[in-house]
Amino acid sequence: MEQHKEELATIESIDSGAVYTLALKTHVGMSIETWRYFAGWCDKIQGATIPINHARPNRNLTLTKKEPIGVCALITPWNYPLMMLSWKMAACLAAGNTVVMKPAAVCPLTALKFSELCVRAGIPPGVINILPGSGTVCGQALADHPLVRKLGFTGSTEIGQTIMKSCAVSNMKKVSLELGGKSPLVIFEDCDLEKAVRNGMASVFFNKGENCIAAGRLF
Repeated sequence: MEQHKEELATIESIDSGAVYTLALKTHVGMSIETWRYFAGWCDKIQGATIPINHARPNRNLTLTKKEPIGVCALITPWNYPLMMLSWKMAACLAAGNTVVMKPAAVCPLTALKFSELCVRAGIPPGVINILPGSGTVCGQALADHPLVRKLGFTGSTEIGQTIMKSCAVSNMKKVSLELGGKSPLVIFEDCDLEKAVRNGMASVFFNKGENCIAAGRLF
């Protein structure tokens, strides 16, 4: 990713509409940092041995063992395509899982380029799988599939409710949902008004206003 960051930023800009400088520094730059961070976790996820000395006379031990969940499905939105891929996928792989990722139907290109880079980097076949397509077909199939053990979704509240129901009915998948909403921006009478206006503009218009924490409600 570091070697191809300019190409990734160009694709991200064309595909999602992000300004190139923002795509290079934030979309791609923070994605690379995310992968570097979680690479450090690969050898640190371990169980524990807990002495329970009060269980005399046997002096038993309690052992915990952490194992991969298995196949994880990831469904990402269109505002930060590569960053959302990285945030969800890097942690899954560090914990020893395999992933099937469905990017947003309107901007799948950086995910497809990422999969090409994975092949070049030597990632074994079947570990990272990219499934472009519509949410009603591909996304629903992932939510319904009995061999998917965990699903992570970022998007609207309405779709999140549908996914949660499907995951429960199919095989009681573990589910992580980051759902839509608008953050409040509260301005008090004694504030620095010029600073408040600057921060208010930045908070709602950053990344073209396509931001999960955009302060769209002003009080």
